[in-house]
Amino acid sequence: MKRKIIIVVLVLLCFVSIILGVYFIVHNNSSDKYTLESIRYEYLNSDRKVVAAVNDVDITNKELCLIQYSSHTNKPLEKAIEQKAIVQLAEADSFSLSESEENKEIEYITTQYEKLNLPDNEENNAFCDALIKEHLEMTTSVKYQYHIQKQIMRQSFSSDNKAINEKYEKYKSIYKEWEDGGKENSKLYKKIWSLREEIAQDYIDYRIDQIQIEKY
Repeated sequence: MKRKIIIVVLVLLCFVSIILGVYFIVHNNSSDKYTLESIRYEYLNSDRKVVAAVNDVDITNKELCLIQYSSHTNKPLEKAIEQKAIVQLAEADSFSLSESEENKEIEYITTQYEKLNLPDNEENNAFCDALIKEHLEMTTSVKYQYHIQKQIMRQSFSSDNKAINEKYEKYKSIYKEWEDGGKENSKLYKKIWSLREEIAQDYIDYRIDQIQIEKY
């Protein structure tokens, strides 16, 4: 009985950690260094110089300003490239946010933007539109990565990469061992969880490596 309680607690903690992780990535209002107000200032004063391209989809300096707000990163170019690539993978797999998810994220950003009490003009409206677009791409990227993990968890995952498939077979073997043991082995469950995240990341990295990426 005690083991079952431990397993239940571990499962709950894992799901809570995912939910909180997505929440803080997607809904963190500010950071020590970047606030929406300062990002707007940087955005308006930056140029549209193309600094990278992912499958001929350009990334500009203005986009780097926006990604600093949505992802709170000190490596905006690398993050922008990764995010743009993952969004393209999601599109290739016909994955997208649901209408309710999209509306929720638009409402969130619009609410944050309105707190700035900016004049209603073309420049500010363009900034708001760009911010929403960036935020939706970031949210799609995060949720697509979790979508891959869910495929692995449900054992409906497939890949054409031998090394990844070997890890996936190992995952299924450990999962069966855990399941046959009554799902009471917390060490096996931790291995399952860790391996699932590793496979998902390897799979995404493998597919990104096949994408044409250029830095200028």
